[in-house]
Amino acid sequence: MIFLMFALPVIGTYLFTEWIEPIVDQSVLSPIVIAMTQAPNFVQDLLVGDYGLITLGSYSFLWVFPVVFLLSIMTSLTEETGLQEHLTTALDPWLRKIGLTGRDLLPVITGFGCNVVGVFQSRGCSSCTRTACVSLIAFGSACSYQIGATLSIFNAAKSPFLFIPYLFLLFFVGAIHTRIWNRTVAVDLARVAPLPYIQRINWQTFWWKIIGSSKQFLVQAMPIFLIICIVASMLQLLDLLNLFNWFAFPLLKLFSLPVETAPALIFSFIRKDSLLILNEGQGSLMASLSVSQLFVLVYLASTLSACLVTILTIGRELGWKTAGSIAGRQIITSISSAALLAWILY
Repeated sequence: MIFLMFALPVIGTYLFTEWIEPIVDQSVLSPIVIAMTQAPNFVQDLLVGDYGLITLGSYSFLWVFPVVFLLSIMTSLTEETGLQEHLTTALDPWLRKIGLTGRDLLPVITGFGCNVVGVFQSRGCSSCTRTACVSLIAFGSACSYQIGATLSIFNAAKSPFLFIPYLFLLFFVGAIHTRIWNRTVAVDLARVAPLPYIQRINWQTFWWKIIGSSKQFLVQAMPIFLIICIVASMLQLLDLLNLFNWFAFPLLKLFSLPVETAPALIFSFIRKDSLLILNEGQGSLMASLSVSQLFVLVYLASTLSACLVTILTIGRELGWKTAGSIAGRQIITSISSAALLAWILY
């Protein structure tokens, strides 16, 4: 059931976007690109260039918004019916092996919608396990924006099948990461709250949650991604993207990745849907990568750090020392596991 909670939105998004993307390209984007040929070079680069607001921004809406919408439907259904509590209780014995309880899985599931909301919901965890729970959210809970972005990238690279091992690897390494860095013994922790009955859906609350998630994407997430597109376009025009290459060069060299992928790695610290800038140049960058390189790059960008807003939220909730500790340990696990992954794949 938990697998279906995430599989159905991903499959639905893939089928819908795969159908509508060629239509949008042909009837909307292509005429705009042709019309912009008469515009000044600066305007062309800003709107329809490699990091253009229109050309690259369309990927964010077409691939990320359906995931956000459908995933919010699935999580709201399980929350409103009380099914989510029963699922996490069933997995309680397994979670105790990594130092968590079934109760701690609720924030992790919520984190697949938005990591920040997952961190807030971790307030319901035991004080003994909350840090471990937040650590797992930061590492292994791929938020809906991240899911949509990676799905778009793998599809554009004509390797959509990579999404399944990618999601499995995130949670598998996240579980190991949680066990290694948080040696909490959760065996003796007892369940406090009784299981709720399976109940009817409160449709008013249900639609309020769906509208809230959709509004958050349109009002908060989408504008930030468009700002990132503008910044990337400006840096490219000013020939300053090489600064990103310089910062990320040692890490990219370690994993045999081209320096042109540096902006995606750097911007992923701000937002996880920034991975979409790998689609720049109508996919010319991804065409230069092998399947193994692409998988390692997406995994590394996904796990090297939680997004900036999540880190700030952890700092406010648990203290800046704890936030720094979680971030530092995540970097170590990310680079170590990515190195092992690269060694296996290469």
